[in-house]
Amino acid sequence: MCNGQTKPGYNLQISSENQFITDFALFPNPTDTLTFIPFLGSFPGRYGRFPKRVVADSGYGSEENYRFMDEAGIEGFVKYNRFHLEHRPRYKPDTFHPDSLYYNEEGDYYICPMGQRMSRTGTLQTRTEGGYISQSACYRAIRCKGCPLRCLCYKAKANQRTIRV
Repeated sequence: MCNGQTKPGYNLQISSENQFITDFALFPNPTDTLTFIPFLGSFPGRYGRFPKRVVADSGYGSEENYRFMDEAGIEGFVKYNRFHLEHRPRYKPDTFHPDSLYYNEEGDYYICPMGQRMSRTGTLQTRTEGGYISQSACYRAIRCKGCPLRCLCYKAKANQRTIRV
């Protein structure tokens, strides 16, 4: 609150089928991302199975939630969290973003916009607020010093650019 007061906040989740409410739950989590798995996890207790399909907005889009749906056999129609940003009329793709770089699957390396090969250096594990462990592959370019695009490519003080995918 702007006046310094703290008030309770709740996140209500409702599921429906054919315009009938099939389940609801109240969560203390401020974001939808953290309520998705606990909410769907209660579904088999009531109906003996997971739902066949789930439709949700981009607030539910996370690697953890996508993996949960895949493992539970749920067909998900859930936008990823950058969907709306990328579909704005003024959106311009970032040439230097890892998603925009060329990836050679056979050799397991990326190519930067200047043609520099970015080799795999290892794997990084991160833990989400919900306890999910995500693994990202790390790739590093070696000869960035003197590159004319260096100032556009990254802001780090190191001489090599590292990306996580």
